[in-house]
Amino acid sequence: MSVPIVILGFLKERDYHGYELKKEIQHHMGDWTDIKFGSIYHALKKLVESGCVEVVGEEHQSGRPDRTIYRITVQGREEFRRLLIEVMGHFQRPYLDFDVGLYFACNLPTKELRALLTDRRKQVKAARRALESNRQLPAHRDLPPVCDMILEHAIRHLDTETKWLKVCIDCLKSHHLYANSDDAESPTSRQ
Repeated sequence: MSVPIVILGFLKERDYHGYELKKEIQHHMGDWTDIKFGSIYHALKKLVESGCVEVVGEEHQSGRPDRTIYRITVQGREEFRRLLIEVMGHFQRPYLDFDVGLYFACNLPTKELRALLTDRRKQVKAARRALESNRQLPAHRDLPPVCDMILEHAIRHLDTETKWLKVCIDCLKSHHLYANSDDAESPTSRQ
């Protein structure tokens, strides 16, 4: 996830201080992005250094640290457009660490592997339920319709993952997942 495009996108709407920006990102994108608070400040610093964002003031509150207010620049608007076109126009196939693990998982006892696959399937189903539940919250109704479309995208990916894991578990049970699942054959010897 490109944190700069998110920050620039929100700053196109209006000026923000860092904490307020984090709250907006969480409210609008929290279900389908994983942007950490610290990464926002790091990206803001880099965007200021590059001239894409400027500091326009400080907000003072008694008993609290001052809050720096940020604004997008003309250069930042151009960079946002460039990043947006790059993200929307370039397909990047996902490569999953899980697939590497599955390739070598024949080195685990079948019972343990089945438990891991079953547990992963439960986790994926739980993630799907959480997204569907969040979709029903009153706060979700205030979001632009595109947020619902993005949630649907994530839900469909999770549905596909759930079905695929079921196929993996069934193949493992029928000894069709690996050439010789009883012998803990090394994947590199499969030729």
